[in-house]
Amino acid sequence: MATALLLAMQGPLSALAAKHISVSAFICVTQVALLFSVPLLTISTKSRREFFALLRERANYGRLVILTAIGIIGLLLYEVALKGAHPVIIAAIMDLSPFWAAIVARAVTGSALPVRPILYGLCFAAALGGAMTIAWSQTDWKTAPFADILKSYAWTIAIPIPVFYALSGTLVGKWLSQYDDAATIAASFLVSSALFVPPTLFLALRKPIAAAATTTPAILLLFVGTVASAAIGRVLYQVALTRTNNDNAFVTMFFLLVPGLSALLSWPMSWFVSDLAFASGPLFF
Repeated sequence: MATALLLAMQGPLSALAAKHISVSAFICVTQVALLFSVPLLTISTKSRREFFALLRERANYGRLVILTAIGIIGLLLYEVALKGAHPVIIAAIMDLSPFWAAIVARAVTGSALPVRPILYGLCFAAALGGAMTIAWSQTDWKTAPFADILKSYAWTIAIPIPVFYALSGTLVGKWLSQYDDAATIAASFLVSSALFVPPTLFLALRKPIAAAATTTPAILLLFVGTVASAAIGRVLYQVALTRTNNDNAFVTMFFLLVPGLSALLSWPMSWFVSDLAFASGPLFF
């Protein structure tokens, strides 16, 4: 539940940056935030010891690079989706995480689906329909047909995001479960920032800098949201997976709270950030 609250912060705090800074700057800021979180994740003696033990094993670097690639793909999709849709809509798409997590766990670790496949498919279809209904509620739904939402690219880009999130968590549990959770996440953040901060910083600085009045708040909000959700939230997610013997479907079921929490966070923030205003009509509820 704590992870769900932290994940819910990411969308509202990242939306302004997604719309007002470049893709390279967006990635650079998130990676710098992850790098700054490494000392926080390794503050305990055990985590710090296992962090260095993990990095001393050369066999782990290939796995860390794969985890980094999965994370960057998910981040790129997230940034593009936020450009074209409200964070509450993206949070609703993330509600599909429990279904994707169960499929990923079955494919990677051989875990059985929680129910019979036909019932599972029907529940998955109902969840997808619910997420699309939330997206539809942000249009002029009283006059626009439901088919209009199918023409929007934003929600289709967002659909694979929970797949990458669930895949990353499952692979960490399969490959690096012998290490402390915080140490594992810190090591993946270190490799990710080492690979992507230099090139994205170079690309970001090559472009003209926009007005500080717009970019500075956007960057600060993105930084805080990344530390809260991608760093602290990710560690709690991994701890939950460890405590439940990598039961990804159970853990991500609590992520169903995220759209409601994102809406509650976006509502007061919309008084100051117009991009976070959303239509809270009967179809949305």
